[in-house]
Amino acid sequence: MATHTLPPSPSPTPRAPAPWGAYVTPVGRMTVEQFEQFPGEDGWVYELHEGRLIAMPGPGNEHRKIQTRFTLAVGLYIQQHQLGILGGTGCFNLALPNNTEELLCPDLSYVTPDREAAMKRRGSYLVGAPDLVIEIASPNDTHPMLDAKARVYLQAGVRLIWVAWPAAQTIEVWRPTSPDAPTTTLQLADTLDGLDVVPGFACPVRAIFED
Repeated sequence: MATHTLPPSPSPTPRAPAPWGAYVTPVGRMTVEQFEQFPGEDGWVYELHEGRLIAMPGPGNEHRKIQTRFTLAVGLYIQQHQLGILGGTGCFNLALPNNTEELLCPDLSYVTPDREAAMKRRGSYLVGAPDLVIEIASPNDTHPMLDAKARVYLQAGVRLIWVAWPAAQTIEVWRPTSPDAPTTTLQLADTLDGLDVVPGFACPVRAIFED
């Protein structure tokens, strides 16, 4: 069995800006296998972008509530219509044209059963892109940061992305037909539509942000 030498454990500082989150500067480039064994720090969430480790603060209470509302609305619909399951936070090994080591972990994701059955695995991670990605912005996230992340998802083959902004109570909708900007930004009075990815699903945006 091949062995993988782990990079040194991170320290809280220094960290360098990344497209989203911050690079863990004491750590060099790493593989997906090294990432899987990486001894991260409590209170941080990690992803791998172009072989470099990105750290982000763990989600807070508002994030938790919105994630739960998405799960109750979208997840229940998917289950009731036997379309598969809506997954919680989990990582995907994204295959990009530049062949970099990419491991992103959306807050919520949905993969059609047929698509998942065709995916290979690398370690414990599916290789390939989910059909639907849901990201919930943290207080320190900016639009350029999550725009960059959405573009990576689309490049990898994600068919539909919802980016929820708790402070503004809006949801940005990203589609492959518009890889550089959201196709629309939904307000509280609008309806979230599953389109061709979750056919028939519809939910008031207000239900995602308000009790």
